[in-house]
Amino acid sequence: MLRQREPIVAIATPYGESAIGVIRLSGGGVWERIKDSIFIRSKLKPRYAHYVKVLDKEGHVLDEGILIYYPSPNSYTGEDMVELFLHGNPLLLKKALELFLSKGIRLAEPGEFTKRAFLNGKMDLLQAEAVADLIEARSELALRNAQRQLQGELSSYIRALRERLLELLAYVEADIEFSEEDIPTLTKEQTLSMLKEVLKSIEKLLQTVKAGEFIKKGINLAIVGKPNVGKSSLFNALLGVERAIVTPIPGTTRDFLQESLTLKGVPINLIDTAGIRLTEDPVERMGVERSLERLKSAHMVLFVVDISRPLEEEDFRIYQLVKDLEHIVVANKRDLPEEPSVLAYFPQAIKVSARQGSGIEELKELILERLGLSLRDAVQVYISVRHEDLLKKSAKVIKSLINKLETDDLFPEIIMLDLREAVSYLEEVIGAVGTEEVLGSIFSRFCIGK
Repeated sequence: MLRQREPIVAIATPYGESAIGVIRLSGGGVWERIKDSIFIRSKLKPRYAHYVKVLDKEGHVLDEGILIYYPSPNSYTGEDMVELFLHGNPLLLKKALELFLSKGIRLAEPGEFTKRAFLNGKMDLLQAEAVADLIEARSELALRNAQRQLQGELSSYIRALRERLLELLAYVEADIEFSEEDIPTLTKEQTLSMLKEVLKSIEKLLQTVKAGEFIKKGINLAIVGKPNVGKSSLFNALLGVERAIVTPIPGTTRDFLQESLTLKGVPINLIDTAGIRLTEDPVERMGVERSLERLKSAHMVLFVVDISRPLEEEDFRIYQLVKDLEHIVVANKRDLPEEPSVLAYFPQAIKVSARQGSGIEELKELILERLGLSLRDAVQVYISVRHEDLLKKSAKVIKSLINKLETDDLFPEIIMLDLREAVSYLEEVIGAVGTEEVLGSIFSRFCIGK
């Protein structure tokens, strides 16, 4: 049943001067509340743009603009809605907002318009979360992912898994209720096959959570190595501009440099660290210490070695610092004669010439691939940490049920309980079930007016 709640109002555009400012209102009877303050020449028609004047309490014109009325249920929230497009002066918008508040309409909470859309069945919880992701997207890939989720791709994937488990549950419950009747049932092998199919699909989704966080928040990518292996040249090559100073003098970079770039639609925070070595120079030593500190926050490390010279003790010492981190060994200076021992020790290294730019595009693709963000997976929908937690719980129940079925014959009642639990976690992902605390946490990160 559609729920018409008390009317709410908010300024839906960011604070600051602009050509247009939007005030959004929603709730049962919202037009009746404000119509005395709106001068309109013609009869109000749903979903039509009307030229109007907003009148203050004394009947003076506060502003003029465009008003659109959306009657329930054909609106964003599923309730009666009014959107008012005025001039974007913050003082003017504040006065209009105060006028509507004086009519007994309360100020909307953050995300309340979208929360009402969810509660009124206009979208599921995954789509509601995508609205915030769409607004906050920092890169093209994050934007595309939010758009796909808003269009229901992830919802469809989760619902398909839920339907598969419900289908299995129906067979089990029928077996319990009509055990004496001659009705179709599933063999243990068929049940196991269906469970393993669902489990595989859930595990495939779980593999995307880290990448999902990366495309939303960005990636810290640190370049490390001993002095004079070409770290700053690689930094410049990845950026595409001469940002770091490059000289043949070891220790030129005495502190880390940091720049932002977008790599195939993925936000990257690129860090060029000072050359790591033992030194008596107090300034250079501070730079080395800061470089080591930056390693702790790096999602990935590019460990650079000079392919034209034999490896030294400093190379091995630095590699011990990064070997347990997500890293790529970059053999730089491929434009010079190669020293065979370098690739003999690091056969997995990717060869590049930062000075000439060769191998840089291949390195970029390898970075994305290792982080689970290869463009080959660009059509995939990535999940969030909230989704991960619930999907892991569902997967754990299914995996336990599979193990029990493979080792023993279970009563149908036990299978039924496990299946219901697994289904409940999937339903919580899409918002079919949930608590007010969970909804409050999700919608609190929305901006007011959305």
